[in-house]
Amino acid sequence: MNKQKFLNYALIVVLTILVMQLFSKPQTPEDSGPRDDIEITAKDEYNTGEAVILNLRNNTDKAISFDAECPGEPFLVKRYRNGEWKEIESTIDEGKCDTKAIEIPSLTGVKEATPSTNTVRVTYQPWQRDLFTDPGKYRIEIPFSTAESEKVFLHEFEVVEPGTLRVIGRTLFYRPIYNGLIFFTKLTGNSFGLGIVLLTLLLRLLLFVPFQKSLKSQRRMQKIQPEIDAIKKKYAGNQQMVAMETMALMKKHKVSPLGSCLPMLIQMPFLLALFWATRDGLGENNVVYLYDFLKNFDFSIVSTNFIGLDLIKNGSQYYFALPIFLFVIQFAQMKLAMAHTKKHAQKKTGENPMADAMQSMTKFMPYFLPFMIAIFAASMPVAVGIYWGTSTLFSVGQQIIVNKQIK
Repeated sequence: MNKQKFLNYALIVVLTILVMQLFSKPQTPEDSGPRDDIEITAKDEYNTGEAVILNLRNNTDKAISFDAECPGEPFLVKRYRNGEWKEIESTIDEGKCDTKAIEIPSLTGVKEATPSTNTVRVTYQPWQRDLFTDPGKYRIEIPFSTAESEKVFLHEFEVVEPGTLRVIGRTLFYRPIYNGLIFFTKLTGNSFGLGIVLLTLLLRLLLFVPFQKSLKSQRRMQKIQPEIDAIKKKYAGNQQMVAMETMALMKKHKVSPLGSCLPMLIQMPFLLALFWATRDGLGENNVVYLYDFLKNFDFSIVSTNFIGLDLIKNGSQYYFALPIFLFVIQFAQMKLAMAHTKKHAQKKTGENPMADAMQSMTKFMPYFLPFMIAIFAASMPVAVGIYWGTSTLFSVGQQIIVNKQIK
Protein backbone atom coordinates (compact mmCIF):
# COMPACT_ATOMS: atom_id res chain seq x y z
CA MET A 1 0.00 0.00 0.00
CA ASN A 2 1.51 3.35 -1.02
CA LYS A 3 1.72 6.34 1.29
CA GLN A 4 -1.15 8.24 -0.31
CA LYS A 5 -3.61 5.35 0.03
CA PHE A 6 -2.55 4.81 3.62
CA LEU A 7 -3.24 8.49 4.40
CA ASN A 8 -6.66 8.28 2.74
CA TYR A 9 -7.67 5.23 4.76
CA ALA A 10 -6.33 6.79 7.96
CA LEU A 11 -8.36 9.94 7.26
CA ILE A 12 -11.53 7.90 6.79
CA VAL A 13 -10.98 6.09 10.10
CA VAL A 14 -10.27 9.30 12.02
CA LEU A 15 -13.29 11.14 10.60
CA THR A 16 -15.55 8.17 11.31
CA ILE A 17 -14.39 8.03 14.94
CA LEU A 18 -14.94 11.78 15.34
CA VAL A 19 -18.49 11.53 13.95
CA MET A 20 -19.36 8.63 16.22
CA GLN A 21 -18.03 10.51 19.25
CA LEU A 22 -19.88 13.65 18.23
CA PHE A 23 -23.30 11.99 18.10
CA SER A 24 -22.91 9.38 20.84
CA LYS A 25 -24.05 10.19 24.34
CA PRO A 26 -21.30 10.29 26.95
CA GLN A 27 -21.47 7.52 29.48
CA THR A 28 -21.82 8.76 33.05
CA PRO A 29 -20.06 6.61 35.62
CA GLU A 30 -22.21 4.94 38.24
CA ASP A 31 -21.92 6.45 41.70
CA SER A 32 -21.08 3.73 44.18
CA GLY A 33 -21.96 5.91 47.18
CA PRO A 34 -25.37 6.26 48.88
CA ARG A 35 -28.14 7.96 46.90
CA ASP A 36 -31.17 10.02 47.87
CA ASP A 37 -34.51 8.26 47.77
CA ILE A 38 -35.56 10.66 45.03
CA GLU A 39 -32.89 11.89 42.62
CA ILE A 40 -33.74 15.15 40.82
CA THR A 41 -32.15 15.90 37.44
CA ALA A 42 -32.84 19.36 35.98
CA LYS A 43 -31.11 22.45 34.67
CA ASP A 44 -29.61 24.99 37.05
CA GLU A 45 -30.40 27.91 34.72
CA TYR A 46 -33.32 28.65 32.40
CA ASN A 47 -33.96 31.49 29.97
CA THR A 48 -37.19 33.41 30.47
CA GLY A 49 -39.95 31.58 28.63
CA GLU A 50 -38.15 28.23 28.77
CA ALA A 51 -40.16 25.47 30.44
CA VAL A 52 -38.94 24.21 33.80
CA ILE A 53 -38.74 20.41 33.59
CA LEU A 54 -37.73 17.94 36.31
CA ASN A 55 -36.70 14.31 35.92
CA LEU A 56 -37.44 12.39 39.13
CA ARG A 57 -35.70 9.08 39.72
CA ASN A 58 -36.85 6.54 42.30
CA ASN A 59 -33.90 4.95 44.11
CA THR A 60 -36.00 3.06 46.66
CA ASP A 61 -37.25 -0.52 46.51
CA LYS A 62 -40.91 0.59 46.39
CA ALA A 63 -42.99 2.63 43.95
CA ILE A 64 -43.46 6.31 44.87
CA SER A 65 -46.70 8.17 44.26
CA PHE A 66 -47.67 11.85 44.55
CA ASP A 67 -51.27 13.09 44.41
CA ALA A 68 -52.21 15.31 41.47
CA GLU A 69 -52.36 18.96 42.57
CA CYS A 70 -53.95 20.27 39.36
CA PRO A 71 -55.20 23.00 38.78
CA GLY A 72 -52.25 23.93 40.99
CA GLU A 73 -48.63 23.21 40.07
CA PRO A 74 -47.22 19.71 40.77
CA PHE A 75 -44.97 20.69 43.73
CA LEU A 76 -44.47 23.71 45.94
CA VAL A 77 -42.58 26.58 44.27
CA LYS A 78 -40.76 29.34 46.11
CA ARG A 79 -38.91 32.45 44.94
CA TYR A 80 -36.01 34.11 46.72
CA ARG A 81 -36.89 37.70 47.59
CA ASN A 82 -35.48 40.11 50.17
CA GLY A 83 -33.30 37.48 51.77
CA GLU A 84 -35.98 34.78 52.19
CA TRP A 85 -37.81 32.10 50.22
CA LYS A 86 -41.47 33.06 49.57
CA GLU A 87 -44.11 30.69 48.22
CA ILE A 88 -45.68 31.50 44.84
CA GLU A 89 -48.73 29.83 43.35
CA SER A 90 -50.47 29.44 40.02
CA THR A 91 -53.60 27.71 38.73
CA ILE A 92 -54.71 26.74 35.23
CA ASP A 93 -57.99 25.90 33.54
CA GLU A 94 -59.29 22.62 34.95
CA GLY A 95 -59.92 21.46 31.38
CA LYS A 96 -56.15 21.35 30.90
CA CYS A 97 -55.53 19.43 34.10
CA ASP A 98 -53.92 16.03 34.34
CA THR A 99 -55.73 14.37 37.22
CA LYS A 100 -53.45 11.34 37.25
CA ALA A 101 -51.13 10.94 40.22
CA ILE A 102 -47.39 11.13 39.61
CA GLU A 103 -46.17 7.55 39.79
CA ILE A 104 -42.46 6.68 39.91
CA PRO A 105 -41.90 2.91 39.57
CA SER A 106 -39.17 1.03 41.39
CA LEU A 107 -36.55 -1.19 39.79
CA THR A 108 -37.35 -3.99 42.24
CA GLY A 109 -38.47 -7.10 40.35
CA VAL A 110 -37.78 -5.56 36.92
CA LYS A 111 -35.75 -7.94 34.74
CA GLU A 112 -34.92 -5.67 31.80
CA ALA A 113 -34.68 -2.14 33.16
CA THR A 114 -33.94 0.92 31.03
CA PRO A 115 -32.72 4.37 32.18
CA SER A 116 -36.35 5.59 32.11
CA THR A 117 -37.89 2.64 33.99
CA ASN A 118 -37.71 4.32 37.40
CA THR A 119 -37.76 7.93 36.16
CA VAL A 120 -40.66 10.27 35.39
CA ARG A 121 -40.70 13.67 33.73
CA VAL A 122 -42.57 16.53 35.41
CA THR A 123 -43.12 19.75 33.46
CA TYR A 124 -44.25 23.16 34.69
CA GLN A 125 -45.13 24.41 31.19
CA PRO A 126 -48.88 25.00 31.89
CA TRP A 127 -47.96 27.24 34.88
CA GLN A 128 -44.88 28.77 33.25
CA ARG A 129 -46.17 32.29 32.62
CA ASP A 130 -47.40 32.82 36.17
CA LEU A 131 -44.51 31.24 38.03
CA PHE A 132 -41.27 31.81 36.15
CA THR A 133 -41.78 34.91 33.97
CA ASP A 134 -39.45 37.17 35.96
CA PRO A 135 -35.69 36.61 36.28
CA GLY A 136 -34.56 35.48 39.72
CA LYS A 137 -33.78 32.52 41.97
CA TYR A 138 -36.40 29.79 42.42
CA ARG A 139 -36.78 26.56 44.36
CA ILE A 140 -39.06 23.54 43.99
CA GLU A 141 -39.77 21.47 47.09
CA ILE A 142 -40.78 17.80 46.85
CA PRO A 143 -42.05 16.27 50.13
CA PHE A 144 -41.37 12.58 50.75
CA SER A 145 -42.63 10.63 53.74
CA THR A 146 -41.76 7.15 54.90
CA ALA A 147 -42.58 5.18 58.05
CA GLU A 148 -39.20 6.17 59.46
CA SER A 149 -38.93 9.84 58.48
CA GLU A 150 -40.18 12.82 56.52
CA LYS A 151 -37.93 14.49 53.97
CA VAL A 152 -38.11 17.40 51.53
CA PHE A 153 -36.05 17.18 48.34
CA LEU A 154 -35.09 20.52 46.79
CA HIS A 155 -34.05 21.79 43.40
CA GLU A 156 -32.82 25.37 43.16
CA PHE A 157 -32.32 27.16 39.85
CA GLU A 158 -32.16 30.59 38.30
CA VAL A 159 -34.24 32.22 35.55
CA VAL A 160 -32.23 34.69 33.46
CA GLU A 161 -32.80 36.99 30.51
CA PRO A 162 -31.32 35.62 27.25
CA GLY A 163 -28.40 37.44 25.65
CA THR A 164 -28.85 40.16 23.03
CA LEU A 165 -27.79 37.98 20.09
CA ARG A 166 -30.17 35.23 21.15
CA VAL A 167 -33.05 37.70 21.45
CA ILE A 168 -32.32 39.09 17.97
CA GLY A 169 -32.05 35.64 16.41
CA ARG A 170 -35.19 34.46 18.16
CA THR A 171 -37.20 37.53 17.11
CA LEU A 172 -36.05 37.83 13.48
CA PHE A 173 -35.63 34.18 12.52
CA TYR A 174 -36.70 31.51 14.96
CA ARG A 175 -40.08 32.86 16.08
CA PRO A 176 -41.49 33.61 12.59
CA ILE A 177 -40.39 30.19 11.30
CA TYR A 178 -41.68 28.37 14.38
CA ASN A 179 -45.07 30.05 14.01
CA GLY A 180 -45.04 29.21 10.29
CA LEU A 181 -44.50 25.56 11.20
CA ILE A 182 -47.44 25.57 13.58
CA PHE A 183 -49.59 27.48 11.06
CA PHE A 184 -48.94 24.95 8.27
CA THR A 185 -49.50 22.08 10.71
CA LYS A 186 -52.90 23.55 11.56
CA LEU A 187 -53.64 24.28 7.87
CA THR A 188 -53.01 20.64 6.88
CA GLY A 189 -55.44 19.17 9.40
CA ASN A 190 -52.88 19.06 12.23
CA SER A 191 -50.39 16.95 10.28
CA PHE A 192 -46.95 17.77 11.67
CA GLY A 193 -45.23 16.01 8.76
CA LEU A 194 -47.07 17.98 6.05
CA GLY A 195 -46.45 21.16 8.02
CA ILE A 196 -42.71 20.49 7.91
CA VAL A 197 -42.77 19.75 4.17
CA LEU A 198 -44.80 22.85 3.27
CA LEU A 199 -42.73 25.19 5.44
CA THR A 200 -39.47 23.80 4.05
CA LEU A 201 -40.67 24.24 0.46
CA LEU A 202 -41.88 27.78 1.18
CA LEU A 203 -38.56 28.77 2.70
CA ARG A 204 -36.59 27.22 -0.16
CA LEU A 205 -38.75 29.13 -2.66
CA LEU A 206 -38.14 32.38 -0.78
CA LEU A 207 -34.41 31.66 -0.84
CA PHE A 208 -34.44 30.36 -4.41
CA VAL A 209 -32.59 33.36 -5.88
CA PRO A 210 -29.68 33.39 -3.36
CA PHE A 211 -29.31 29.63 -3.75
CA GLN A 212 -29.40 29.94 -7.54
CA LYS A 213 -26.68 32.60 -7.56
CA SER A 214 -24.54 30.51 -5.24
CA LEU A 215 -24.87 27.35 -7.34
CA LYS A 216 -24.18 29.22 -10.58
CA SER A 217 -21.08 30.80 -9.10
CA GLN A 218 -19.84 27.38 -8.01
CA ARG A 219 -20.39 25.93 -11.48
CA ARG A 220 -18.63 28.83 -13.21
CA MET A 221 -15.71 28.45 -10.82
CA GLN A 222 -15.52 24.75 -11.69
CA LYS A 223 -15.50 25.52 -15.43
CA ILE A 224 -12.54 27.89 -15.19
CA GLN A 225 -10.63 25.71 -12.72
CA PRO A 226 -8.41 24.18 -15.45
CA GLU A 227 -7.39 27.71 -16.53
CA ILE A 228 -6.66 28.64 -12.89
CA ASP A 229 -4.49 25.54 -12.57
CA ALA A 230 -2.64 26.56 -15.74
CA ILE A 231 -1.99 30.03 -14.28
CA LYS A 232 -0.61 28.49 -11.09
CA LYS A 233 1.69 26.27 -13.11
CA LYS A 234 2.82 29.09 -15.40
CA TYR A 235 3.62 31.51 -12.56
CA ALA A 236 4.77 28.96 -9.99
CA GLY A 237 6.62 30.74 -7.19
CA ASN A 238 5.16 34.17 -8.05
CA GLN A 239 2.05 34.46 -5.89
CA GLN A 240 1.45 38.08 -6.87
CA MET A 241 1.17 37.22 -10.57
CA VAL A 242 -0.98 34.18 -9.78
CA ALA A 243 -3.39 36.40 -7.82
CA MET A 244 -3.51 39.09 -10.52
CA GLU A 245 -4.07 36.66 -13.40
CA THR A 246 -6.66 34.69 -11.42
CA MET A 247 -8.64 37.84 -10.58
CA ALA A 248 -8.51 38.93 -14.24
CA LEU A 249 -9.80 35.50 -15.32
CA MET A 250 -12.64 35.64 -12.80
CA LYS A 251 -13.58 39.13 -13.98
CA LYS A 252 -13.60 37.95 -17.58
CA HIS A 253 -15.97 35.08 -16.79
CA LYS A 254 -18.01 37.15 -14.30
CA VAL A 255 -17.11 34.97 -11.34
CA SER A 256 -16.92 36.55 -7.89
CA PRO A 257 -14.74 35.00 -5.18
CA LEU A 258 -17.60 35.59 -2.75
CA GLY A 259 -20.29 34.63 -5.23
CA SER A 260 -20.80 31.17 -3.77
CA CYS A 261 -20.30 32.16 -0.13
CA LEU A 262 -22.34 35.34 0.37
CA PRO A 263 -25.73 33.93 -0.72
CA MET A 264 -25.15 30.88 1.48
CA LEU A 265 -24.34 33.12 4.46
CA ILE A 266 -27.52 35.13 3.86
CA GLN A 267 -29.77 32.08 3.96
CA MET A 268 -27.99 30.20 6.79
CA PRO A 269 -29.88 31.92 9.69
CA PHE A 270 -33.21 30.96 8.06
CA LEU A 271 -32.18 27.35 7.52
CA LEU A 272 -30.81 27.03 11.04
CA ALA A 273 -34.02 28.49 12.46
CA LEU A 274 -36.02 26.01 10.38
CA PHE A 275 -33.85 23.17 11.65
CA TRP A 276 -34.38 24.19 15.29
CA ALA A 277 -38.11 24.72 14.77
CA THR A 278 -38.40 21.27 13.19
CA ARG A 279 -36.36 19.64 15.93
CA ASP A 280 -38.31 21.28 18.79
CA GLY A 281 -41.59 22.03 17.01
CA LEU A 282 -43.76 20.25 19.55
CA GLY A 283 -41.45 20.95 22.47
CA GLU A 284 -43.03 22.43 25.58
CA ASN A 285 -40.36 25.11 25.76
CA ASN A 286 -41.63 26.75 22.57
CA VAL A 287 -45.25 27.54 23.46
CA VAL A 288 -44.22 30.94 24.75
CA TYR A 289 -43.05 31.92 21.22
CA LEU A 290 -46.46 31.54 19.59
CA TYR A 291 -48.04 34.68 18.12
CA ASP A 292 -51.40 35.80 19.50
CA PHE A 293 -53.45 34.26 16.67
CA LEU A 294 -51.98 30.84 17.50
CA LYS A 295 -51.98 31.11 21.31
CA ASN A 296 -54.88 28.67 21.66
CA PHE A 297 -53.40 26.04 19.33
CA ASP A 298 -54.07 22.58 20.77
CA PHE A 299 -50.88 20.50 20.56
CA SER A 300 -52.67 17.42 21.84
CA ILE A 301 -54.51 16.83 18.54
CA VAL A 302 -51.41 17.09 16.32
CA SER A 303 -50.66 13.93 14.36
CA THR A 304 -46.97 13.04 14.53
CA ASN A 305 -47.32 10.05 12.18
CA PHE A 306 -46.14 10.69 8.63
CA ILE A 307 -45.56 8.11 5.88
CA GLY A 308 -45.43 5.44 8.54
CA LEU A 309 -42.88 7.26 10.73
CA ASP A 310 -43.28 8.73 14.20
CA LEU A 311 -41.77 12.19 13.80
CA ILE A 312 -40.87 12.73 17.44
CA LYS A 313 -38.83 9.53 17.73
CA ASN A 314 -35.34 8.77 16.49
CA GLY A 315 -34.71 7.50 12.97
CA SER A 316 -32.77 4.48 14.24
CA GLN A 317 -35.96 2.73 15.30
CA TYR A 318 -36.85 2.18 11.63
CA TYR A 319 -33.72 0.18 10.82
CA PHE A 320 -32.06 3.30 9.42
CA ALA A 321 -34.49 3.47 6.48
CA LEU A 322 -34.69 7.27 6.66
CA PRO A 323 -30.93 7.83 7.25
CA ILE A 324 -30.13 5.53 4.30
CA PHE A 325 -32.55 7.50 2.10
CA LEU A 326 -30.92 10.76 3.19
CA PHE A 327 -27.49 9.33 2.38
CA VAL A 328 -28.62 8.42 -1.15
CA ILE A 329 -30.18 11.78 -2.04
CA GLN A 330 -27.36 13.79 -0.42
CA PHE A 331 -24.84 11.72 -2.37
CA ALA A 332 -26.78 12.38 -5.59
CA GLN A 333 -26.87 16.12 -4.88
CA MET A 334 -23.12 16.27 -4.28
CA LYS A 335 -22.35 14.23 -7.40
CA LEU A 336 -24.42 16.64 -9.45
CA ALA A 337 -22.61 19.59 -7.88
CA MET A 338 -19.19 18.10 -8.65
CA ALA A 339 -19.93 16.62 -12.07
CA HIS A 340 -17.88 19.23 -13.94
CA THR A 341 -14.96 18.95 -11.53
CA LYS A 342 -14.69 15.23 -12.23
CA LYS A 343 -14.28 15.83 -15.97
CA HIS A 344 -11.35 18.18 -15.47
CA ALA A 345 -9.72 16.41 -12.54
CA GLN A 346 -5.97 16.23 -12.90
CA LYS A 347 -3.91 13.15 -12.18
CA LYS A 348 -1.84 13.06 -9.04
CA THR A 349 1.78 13.76 -9.85
CA GLY A 350 3.35 13.59 -6.41
CA GLU A 351 5.07 16.92 -7.16
CA ASN A 352 2.62 18.90 -5.05
CA PRO A 353 1.59 16.88 -1.94
CA MET A 354 -0.82 19.59 -0.76
CA ALA A 355 -2.67 19.67 -4.08
CA ASP A 356 -2.79 15.87 -4.18
CA ALA A 357 -4.20 15.80 -0.63
CA MET A 358 -6.89 18.36 -1.56
CA GLN A 359 -7.80 16.30 -4.61
CA SER A 360 -8.14 13.20 -2.43
CA MET A 361 -10.40 15.12 -0.04
CA THR A 362 -12.54 16.34 -2.94
CA LYS A 363 -13.05 12.75 -4.08
CA PHE A 364 -13.75 11.62 -0.54
CA MET A 365 -16.29 14.30 0.48
CA PRO A 366 -19.23 12.99 -1.65
CA TYR A 367 -19.09 9.86 0.51
CA PHE A 368 -18.17 11.30 3.89
CA LEU A 369 -20.69 14.18 4.07
CA PRO A 370 -23.74 12.01 3.21
CA PHE A 371 -22.49 9.42 5.70
CA MET A 372 -22.18 12.08 8.39
CA ILE A 373 -25.70 13.36 7.65
CA ALA A 374 -27.09 9.80 7.84
CA ILE A 375 -25.48 9.29 11.27
CA PHE A 376 -26.80 12.67 12.38
CA ALA A 377 -30.33 11.85 11.19
CA ALA A 378 -30.27 8.53 13.06
CA SER A 379 -29.55 10.37 16.31
CA MET A 380 -32.25 13.04 15.89
CA PRO A 381 -36.07 12.98 15.81
CA VAL A 382 -37.50 11.81 12.49
CA ALA A 383 -38.95 15.32 11.98
CA VAL A 384 -35.42 16.63 11.37
CA GLY A 385 -34.86 13.93 8.73
CA ILE A 386 -38.10 14.88 6.94
CA TYR A 387 -36.99 18.50 6.85
CA TRP A 388 -33.53 17.59 5.57
CA GLY A 389 -34.88 15.17 2.97
CA THR A 390 -37.35 17.73 1.62
CA SER A 391 -34.69 20.42 1.44
CA THR A 392 -32.17 18.09 -0.24
CA LEU A 393 -34.68 16.93 -2.87
CA PHE A 394 -35.36 20.59 -3.63
CA SER A 395 -31.59 21.15 -3.93
CA VAL A 396 -31.27 18.23 -6.36
CA GLY A 397 -33.87 19.78 -8.66
CA GLN A 398 -32.28 23.21 -8.42
CA GLN A 399 -28.83 21.76 -9.11
CA ILE A 400 -30.09 20.02 -12.26
CA ILE A 401 -31.49 23.34 -13.53
CA VAL A 402 -28.21 25.15 -12.84
CA ASN A 403 -26.13 22.42 -14.51
CA LYS A 404 -28.21 22.77 -17.68
CA GLN A 405 -27.94 26.56 -17.66
CA ILE A 406 -24.15 26.61 -17.22
CA LYS A 407 -23.35 24.01 -19.89
